[in-house]
Amino acid sequence: MTLARSIVEDCLRITAKDNVTINLYSHQIPLAEEIAVECFRKGADVLMSLYTDRFFTSYYDLLSEESLRRPSAFCRGITEKSTAEVFLTATYDPSVLRTIDPKKLAADAVGETKAHLPLAKERKIRTLNVGLAAVTQPRAKTYGFDYEKWNRMTQAATSVDYGKLAKVGRALREKVMDARHFTVSVPGQTDLSFDISGRKWLLSDGVVDREDIDNEDLDDQLPAGSLSAAPLEDSAEGRVTFNAGTPNMGRMVKGLQLKFENGRVVGMKGNASTAAVQKTYESGTGDKDRIGLFGIGFNPKAELGYLVNNVAYGAVSIGFGGNQFIGGKNKPGFFYLGSIAGATVKADKKTILQKGKLVSS
Repeated sequence: MTLARSIVEDCLRITAKDNVTINLYSHQIPLAEEIAVECFRKGADVLMSLYTDRFFTSYYDLLSEESLRRPSAFCRGITEKSTAEVFLTATYDPSVLRTIDPKKLAADAVGETKAHLPLAKERKIRTLNVGLAAVTQPRAKTYGFDYEKWNRMTQAATSVDYGKLAKVGRALREKVMDARHFTVSVPGQTDLSFDISGRKWLLSDGVVDREDIDNEDLDDQLPAGSLSAAPLEDSAEGRVTFNAGTPNMGRMVKGLQLKFENGRVVGMKGNASTAAVQKTYESGTGDKDRIGLFGIGFNPKAELGYLVNNVAYGAVSIGFGGNQFIGGKNKPGFFYLGSIAGATVKADKKTILQKGKLVSS
């Protein structure tokens, strides 16, 4: 079965009742066309929304912060009409992102959240982000990837047995479902605790089915394979070091360190690779200093250090900043997701992850 057919039939389960928006960059036109064809086979209506690198960067270069903070009429219109969305949205060359003003990023985060999030939840729009859209030669050059190796890994992680993957995810969810107090530790680097009591766990298994819709778990991705939730925003205590390389806005970031006290970021250290993130944080707005996301990856074919850290087997991801997109209360204006390799995770003192390996019992 082709990827396009799998997206339509398995992941989003498109029917003749659907209005599907495919958001894409020009280098992904062939895949977008195939997805559209498969949607048409189901009798669905389709809109293709095209971006280019120049279009995207001009948006930030020429529009004011005030304009970016206002919800886009076109974005709102798409959200009002779509029942499902596919995102093939990654710039062809990520180096163009380096010049974007952090203050405008913060303003845009506010506008985009207002334009999409409340209505998307109300209308239960199913969405799928396709990671293969980001696999380009210029991105490999920018981040120092071996293009062929990266492409093979992404293809393999996208083509896993999603039935087996879902079983692993559901078993992991059962272990943590009723837990309250979580700790994440790496000797000499990370010793972080937080509370997740009462929050929904969102399972990425590559399929948005009826159970997901009922749970308001409307977003998924390919490659899939993660379990995540929004910790209570005032509960984080301790320190965290993101020891896994994370591609971010045209730069490879590794080694960012945070210190939390009374639920807030009270210290941030880094190096040359983290300077841009720190600058963006300083310019950010909203609840940027609150913990926003906790996640564990379990895709056996995904590898750390590329663009799929959050689904890589045994990887722990911690986000801070705006988190309303996963059911949290932090206001938008800044968000960063970093990852940790080799971590041990305990849920109410029960070990879930031991040095980056899922505990089976």
